Amino acid sequence: MAKILGLHKTIFKSLEEVEIAHKLSMWGPFCDEEEWELAHFLMRNIGQTKMDEFLKLDIVCNSGVSFNTAQSFLKKVDSLHTRPEWISKMIDVVGDVGKDGTLKHKQLELWQQNPVECMEELIRNPAFWDVMAYVPKHAYADAKGEKHIYDEMWTGDWWWDVQTKLPEGAVITPVILSLDKTSLSVFSGDKKAWPVYLTIRNILKDVRCQVSVHATVLIGYLPVLKLECFHKKTCSLAGYQLFHHAMSLVVQPLIDAGHHGKEMVCADGYLCQVHPILTAYVTNFPEQCLVACKKESQCPHCLVELDKHGDLEEYAWNKQLRKFDAEGLHMDLPFCDIFTCITPDILHQLHKGIFHDHLLQWCTSLMGKKEIDAHFQAMSHYPALCHFKKGISTISQWTGTKHKEMQQVSTSLLSGMVEDDVLLVTHSLLDFIYYAQFQQHTDMTLEVMQDSLKMFHDYKHVLMEMEVCQDFNLPKLHSLQHYITSIQALDSTEGYNTEYPK
Repeated sequence: MAKILGLHKTIFKSLEEVEIAHKLSMWGPFCDEEEWELAHFLMRNIGQTKMDEFLKLDIVCNSGVSFNTAQSFLKKVDSLHTRPEWISKMIDVVGDVGKDGTLKHKQLELWQQNPVECMEELIRNPAFWDVMAYVPKHAYADAKGEKHIYDEMWTGDWWWDVQTKLPEGAVITPVILSLDKTSLSVFSGDKKAWPVYLTIRNILKDVRCQVSVHATVLIGYLPVLKLECFHKKTCSLAGYQLFHHAMSLVVQPLIDAGHHGKEMVCADGYLCQVHPILTAYVTNFPEQCLVACKKESQCPHCLVELDKHGDLEEYAWNKQLRKFDAEGLHMDLPFCDIFTCITPDILHQLHKGIFHDHLLQWCTSLMGKKEIDAHFQAMSHYPALCHFKKGISTISQWTGTKHKEMQQVSTSLLSGMVEDDVLLVTHSLLDFIYYAQFQQHTDMTLEVMQDSLKMFHDYKHVLMEMEVCQDFNLPKLHSLQHYITSIQALDSTEGYNTEYPK
């Protein structure tokens, strides 16, 4: 049970009392609700240049709006309560020896916010007071307490385990970090950005995953400039080291706050000792390997051998005691095992990986492109199903939605065209994909999910016998073995889907 240290006003309650005491408008710094709605529209839809043109229109000027230029409008916006300030840090990168015999240098810029302050903004936001949890709970599907339910983060094993390691009454705030390296412009300099997002698992996942509630906040931009101060052979390794150094700077405030806790006013107005602890990294496979200091041919979770990815066997987990560089971002983070922080990736591992890159290609090799297109084109029209009137071979832009629509009909379209064993391979993998996306799990659903994976491994040999593939040494296939463990420890995969940061 969380220990209450006192009762305090939230920042929003304090702002409300100031407005009442000074007889200020609740829509301040704007005059009324209509002007507030206009300001909201301008901020969301119009740039500064067009904003000036709009505010100079006679109909706007004559309406009595309290601002007439973009500059005066933005001054009002800046006077509103804001989140923690942005900090710029310069990173001095020492490169290789140049032609003149001296070491090359490169100055890079890291922009960040304090993650503890950002987390505190979320946990004290009164908008979340009725969708916030502060202690772990056991949930069961039966009265005897034998069938465990895995739903939200506080129903998982991880929270219970860490709670026993902290002082009695401490409140844990499980922190989720999301990384998404993004290309901003292909036609003008190939510009890229590497944003870092933060959210907390105390908030209900169906609320947290809504973009409109702003429960996920941007806390940093990692440097992504080319390291021209290094030779071609050493540039990649230097990039990896730069990532870990930059991320160590971003998460530095979490170390002390995680160890000793920090008094915070929660959304319900109670003061508690809160320990923010890094729990999950939501990112795609290459960045998972980067975070775990592993090659992309290896598993970021366990010590499986390179030629054993296709086997259904359990291997020892990576150990936190493994030696890392001094700048490793996870060296000093309390109660954090970076390898268990790597979460399942529904979009890249299942939809784009297992289904599109492997299962669909195996079926296409057996049936041929023309035949499989003909089957998709001949599919009966039904309101709830997508009809691929041109087949699937002409699709150039694949999305998670397209993959889901294809998965709905794939097994039925293959029926009668492939051997029964191939149909079982398809059926078992699709079953696993659907079970993996359950928003709530029980011990029974996890058992059935494991049975689906076992069925695939029992019948996969038929694909090799038909010479569709030479082996199953696929990292994404191996990653399926860690889904159940992650669900039991954290929560259902819906809570850390890489589609949300995008």
